[in-house]
Amino acid sequence: MDDYSPPQKDPSSSHSHGSSPDWGMPPGQQTLYGDSKRDLKHSGPGIASFVIAMITVAGYIIAFVFVGVRSSSVVSGSDSFIADYAEAIFYLGMSVLILAAVNVIGAVTGIIGLTLRRRRKVFAIIGTIINGVILLLFMLLIATVLVNAGSA
Repeated sequence: MDDYSPPQKDPSSSHSHGSSPDWGMPPGQQTLYGDSKRDLKHSGPGIASFVIAMITVAGYIIAFVFVGVRSSSVVSGSDSFIADYAEAIFYLGMSVLILAAVNVIGAVTGIIGLTLRRRRKVFAIIGTIINGVILLLFMLLIATVLVNAGSA
C-alpha cells in the first residue's frame, strides 16, 4: 500500500465540520470565522433608521420642489408674489424643522441598532450615516444663516 492513502472516515462522526456538536455551542454559533453571519437577522432599529432616512430624504425633496413651484409666481411677476413667497418660505422652514427632528430620531435608532449584539448592522450603519449627514448639513445651514444675519 501507499504511504499517502486518504484518511478513513470515522463512522461515529456523522456530523459535518460546521455542525459538530463537540464544539459545545449551538449549531448557529459554533463557527469562529464568520460562517454564522448567514443566520443573523437584521436589527430592527437599524431597518427603522434606514427607512426614516429614506423618508426624510424624500420629504426634503418634496419640500424643496413644493417651495420651488410655489415661489415661481415671483418669477412670473404676479401681484400677490409677496404673500405667496412668504407662505412658501414658511412651509419650507416648518418642513425642514420637522424633518430635522425626524432625522434626530433616525440617528438615535441607528445608534441603538449598532449596539445590538448578534444582529446584522448594515441598515443601522447606512441609516446612521445618512441621518447624521443630513443633520450636519442642517446645522451647517443654521450656522450659515446665523452668520449672515449677524453681518447684515
